[in-house]
Amino acid sequence: MDELPQSTLTLDNVKRHVALLQKRFTINQKDRMDYPDEPLKWIKSEVDLDEQIKTFRDLPAQTELYDEFYNSGGLEAFVDLLGHLNIDIIIASLNVLAELIDPEVILNLENAEAFVAEIDRLNISHLVISSLLKINEENGELDYDGAKSCLELIENLLELSPSLGEDFVKNEEFVNWLLERMKSSKTIEYDSNRIHACEILSILLQESRACCEKLGNEDKMNSLLHTISKFRKQNPSGVEEEELVENVFQCLCHLMFIPENQICFGRLQGVKFAIRLVKERRSTYQMATKLLDYALMDCPANCAIFVDAMGLKSIFGVFMRKNVHTKSNSEQEKQEDEHVVSIIHSLASHCTGNHIARILNKFVEHRHEKLERLLELYTKYTKMTMSKKSKTPKLSSMYNVLQVNNNDQTYLNMYEAGLSLCQMIALVMVRLYNMGNETLGTCMLVLAHNKGVDMQHVYDHISAYMQHLSQDAEDIKTNIQAQLEHFLRGAYESQLFK
Repeated sequence: MDELPQSTLTLDNVKRHVALLQKRFTINQKDRMDYPDEPLKWIKSEVDLDEQIKTFRDLPAQTELYDEFYNSGGLEAFVDLLGHLNIDIIIASLNVLAELIDPEVILNLENAEAFVAEIDRLNISHLVISSLLKINEENGELDYDGAKSCLELIENLLELSPSLGEDFVKNEEFVNWLLERMKSSKTIEYDSNRIHACEILSILLQESRACCEKLGNEDKMNSLLHTISKFRKQNPSGVEEEELVENVFQCLCHLMFIPENQICFGRLQGVKFAIRLVKERRSTYQMATKLLDYALMDCPANCAIFVDAMGLKSIFGVFMRKNVHTKSNSEQEKQEDEHVVSIIHSLASHCTGNHIARILNKFVEHRHEKLERLLELYTKYTKMTMSKKSKTPKLSSMYNVLQVNNNDQTYLNMYEAGLSLCQMIALVMVRLYNMGNETLGTCMLVLAHNKGVDMQHVYDHISAYMQHLSQDAEDIKTNIQAQLEHFLRGAYESQLFK
């Protein structure tokens, strides 16, 4: 059987090739054990093993052979090879496995469930990470490609079994490798491994709250901030830096969904760093605005830091569309509006004392121009959502098949068109009205009348917002309800709205 010629894998010979791979591995292992200090006595069997591994390089392109490969113990044979003492053998095996374990292919196999179960049983994820930590990319292209295969495998394994993310994050050495790998480029041109490391970290954080909790400590968050700190004074140059910055911001945004992480972010000067990017309109200012939105959401401490750090001037500049990079009426402009209005909503909801007075003053200064802008946005996005509502088709056969309620689909369509923006703006309007500044309250009602604001829409938007709050938010609902009633009573008594 050891004389099996090198040939293209076929249904007739794949079983024999797997058996030959196992045999050559066994022979090589025996030679190494018998002559550990005499490489010349096991180098021949190691070359034979390497050649046999390369026989399987074309297997990923022949999915019809997967069943026979699997049933012959081929997957287990390659996993065993990851325990080899020669890093070159490990890398050769990783290169095959990275192509072989492709979710798009595996999930379309007839025995996909069994294949995935076998991957889990063999504990491939643990071995892949162990291999990654052994590889030194600076040794040359072979090692760099080996690390690349590891990263591809890790991403593929996460797609097949998302629950693996929590196991990955428990490996402190692996997480530190990802964070360290993101810091600097190891190639003259595009460093794909650097970007891939950042993408994997983002996937881990997106998939699991436990991952966000584990990675939210001060050292790791500081490492993320350090990775992009140089972009305070310069814009990213080239595709690699642009993708790196985008992924780091995405990681930080995921972390902000944990309250303790928000506090840590503020303590590490993260809020001030993001404000500076917005203020100077770096190419990253839109990502910084999104990050600030998440960092301030339901976080009074960060709202206070934001106001003290002169963040109001920066964010209201974007609100008034001064030197912004987004095109009017584009999806990017809508996203920018959403994040800016959400920041203002957080500030209006959680600031007190001198801080809330400074926010209120922003809507009073310059003849209430920001208040007028707020109402202009409200009418703009209300029209967009109402237009979307009127264009929503009646319950179709597609919705019947998907078991989607037409009312739910209408709500989703309106939400995509800007319903969340309408809700946030309505909440800001109501909160501002309830701050006790009679001049501002009167001006708001006059402007609302002049802009054609329908008070029924204000009521509907805030009612829909409260309806989708969790059961734990009863106090918030009660407070909003009281403020809404006071606002509507004022609108009614003004006799401007009939």
